[in-house]
Amino acid sequence: MFDDIIRTWLADAQRRPDLAKSTKVEYGRIARHLIAWPGAEDNAHALTDYVEARRSAGVAPRTIVLELRVLSIATHWAERHLGAPRPPVLPRIKVDQRVFALNHRTPTPAEAAAAIRAMAIDDWRLAVRLIAATGARAGEVLALRCSDLDLSSGRLALGASEGAAKTGMRWFPLDAATLRALDGRGSGPTPLLDFSGRKSPLQALQRRLRGACEAAGVPTFTPHGLRRMVVGRLIRAQVDPATAASLTGHSIDVMLKHYREVTDEDRRIAAERAMLGVLDELPSER
Repeated sequence: MFDDIIRTWLADAQRRPDLAKSTKVEYGRIARHLIAWPGAEDNAHALTDYVEARRSAGVAPRTIVLELRVLSIATHWAERHLGAPRPPVLPRIKVDQRVFALNHRTPTPAEAAAAIRAMAIDDWRLAVRLIAATGARAGEVLALRCSDLDLSSGRLALGASEGAAKTGMRWFPLDAATLRALDGRGSGPTPLLDFSGRKSPLQALQRRLRGACEAAGVPTFTPHGLRRMVVGRLIRAQVDPATAASLTGHSIDVMLKHYREVTDEDRRIAAERAMLGVLDELPSER
């Protein structure tokens, strides 16, 4: 049965050491929606009905796309490991990025600084500051251990903790102010940042950042927006793509295709640097 497949896959996913805790929490949340659907037990292929039911409930298209993606992961896993039937073809859902742009908005450094200043002085604020300073994934920062910090060399090991890495561990050189903020954090495998046993620290971090944006009076952005901001700052500083990608844990192609955002200011600077408005004053072409 459809719901049995989801339960079995979820139980396996919860045991995987390579998945971050926040990913497992998100998988569990989405799986509950899929299992609760009345058609889950009787008809595994009536996904169009599922989409319409979720739309009628007022669920955003982006959320439905994410739920279907998780369903695809579960059914492909069941095909490989349980010999289940071939996974169903997922319905195509159009998402208007002009409407659902929250996760795609990249803040300016000034907006990021204003939001951070609006946060209480605690480890949630320090987590946002680390993301803004390193471009790390939020899950990597939330999974940091004291042993990931090397104060003697001024470096932080990102993606080293179990369940945090997507592209492998990398050392990031921290600035002096961030190092001072992390000084005295202890050593060993204990968490570098204290989130008081939060079941889903990623969602709590997102809520706090959203509230800080509102308090600071700046447009809302997410931790992922800070990651995009760092990529833009590296590229605008003319850091070569290979070095920039090694700092943020991207492949070069993914970084340039999906994270590099071209702004009106970038276009203005490019046009001025190329002297596009100057024609007869340039040396004759040979």
